[in-house]
Amino acid sequence: MMKRIHKPYLFFLLWNVLMVGGVHISTIQHEPGRGVSGNGNLGLLVLFPSILTFIILCMWTMTLTRRWFNDHRDRSDPMYALIPIVAILLCGLFIFMEVQFIHNLGEQLNGYTNDPDSAVYRFGWLNQYTNTLYYNFPILLFGLSFSIFIGWIMERILRNRS
Repeated sequence: MMKRIHKPYLFFLLWNVLMVGGVHISTIQHEPGRGVSGNGNLGLLVLFPSILTFIILCMWTMTLTRRWFNDHRDRSDPMYALIPIVAILLCGLFIFMEVQFIHNLGEQLNGYTNDPDSAVYRFGWLNQYTNTLYYNFPILLFGLSFSIFIGWIMERILRNRS
């Protein structure tokens, strides 16, 4: 069991969830039959800070995970084996979800940047319609799961060296 809840970490996690929402809200949803927005990409104002806080969150998650596994050195505890296995399985699930997300966005935009029928034809990959490709819930959850797995690996490497 956890000794206590790490409140700053939970606050930062909640902040990242809100940033995912901010990226989603600031990304323009294309409606078929309507023209292309010429408003520019205001979503960049949210996207870049979101990615920065996401990287910090992942590093913090690795550190907390490594510490947790270090404090729970009993390898006979089922959680010691179960947590990294579940984390890696969740990584696969979130990759699948991201691929589906990309596919659905391609259908919504009627293709991608190299398709003449697409709403984003000749746009760069980073535009007002595609901000959510770079930061969304599958990416957030994948990053957390992968960070947990990497934290476990780091603890195992440090334990084997000592």
